[in-house]
Amino acid sequence: MNSLEVQLLSDEQLIALIQENDLGAFERIYNKYWSKLYLSAYNILRDRQASEDITQEVLVSLWMKRANLQLTSLNAYLHTSVRYQVFNIIRSGKVKADLFNRLEALFSNNGGEDILSEKDINRLLEQGIAELPEKCRQIFVMSRKEHLSTKEIAERLGIAPKTVENQLTVALNRLRKTLGDFVCLAAIILCGRWF
Repeated sequence: MNSLEVQLLSDEQLIALIQENDLGAFERIYNKYWSKLYLSAYNILRDRQASEDITQEVLVSLWMKRANLQLTSLNAYLHTSVRYQVFNIIRSGKVKADLFNRLEALFSNNGGEDILSEKDINRLLEQGIAELPEKCRQIFVMSRKEHLSTKEIAERLGIAPKTVENQLTVALNRLRKTLGDFVCLAAIILCGRWF
């Protein structure tokens, strides 16, 4: 199969091909997802090397486990794997210990009542996103919910990639300011959300 044919395949077809040891299909998955996975890790950790390591580890693991893969969504599988690795780094103490301690408290029971439920976190996130300026909100949702790259968003909206990057930075800063780092981090781990 030539490289153009591989480019046009769906994720399901690519998974079937890598299960047959097709390196071209794996390269397509790698190229398609690397930057999205990296940004997903970096937006939480703010550590370039750790984010690169996590992304590399997740993609190499996909190749190593290829024979036994049974996925309904490659996109969801890869992003969940990144969140899991990020959580492990947080747990290992490579980020602020007090933030992790507060996150652990979120999962613990306080007299039979949860400190903050998943429903509450979802509500806070949706409220914070709704308060973003329209263009900023649109770009943020395309990036985090649809997992589009900066280039894809720029092409779709007919704007410069730098404008997309600036709007994402504005969105993240506003959400962190409005919701606080703790709620943002809890949203990632609890809800599989977008920071």
